[in-house]
Amino acid sequence: MDVQPELGVEVLQDLNFGTVISNSGTHQIELANPQMGIFKIRALAAQSAILTLQRPDRLTQSGGQDTTNTIPLNLDAAYSHQASNYQDLLPFGNDMLQVTLSDDENPNNNKEQVWDTGYVYIFGNIEVGDISPGSYSGTLVLNVVYQ
Repeated sequence: MDVQPELGVEVLQDLNFGTVISNSGTHQIELANPQMGIFKIRALAAQSAILTLQRPDRLTQSGGQDTTNTIPLNLDAAYSHQASNYQDLLPFGNDMLQVTLSDDENPNNNKEQVWDTGYVYIFGNIEVGDISPGSYSGTLVLNVVYQ
């Protein structure tokens, strides 16, 4: 017998702005960019859930004690029932979204399917000012609550 949790959230890809230069201004990662962040949610088919984000408003220098070295961060998020489907997205409003996990593209399959998946895409921009060299990071938290 296999016992599996009712819900699984996996980070498929971290949001990555790459290497930037001090005082280089705005750097944007748009939806469908290969560097956007991607979460995969696995849950019981036809299960309703509330997705909430706790997102940072800035990136801070890793290991640094200097709080003046920060990069302002503006993030957006959207949900899709299918991977790489950027046409039928549900955008987050006020860092929250209520969804029903199901594959709307193939409804006949859902009748037999016990598990389903959904995807949350994270994208946005940073404003790089006069900062010290180093690595900068922040933590975004995705909470998923069944209804």
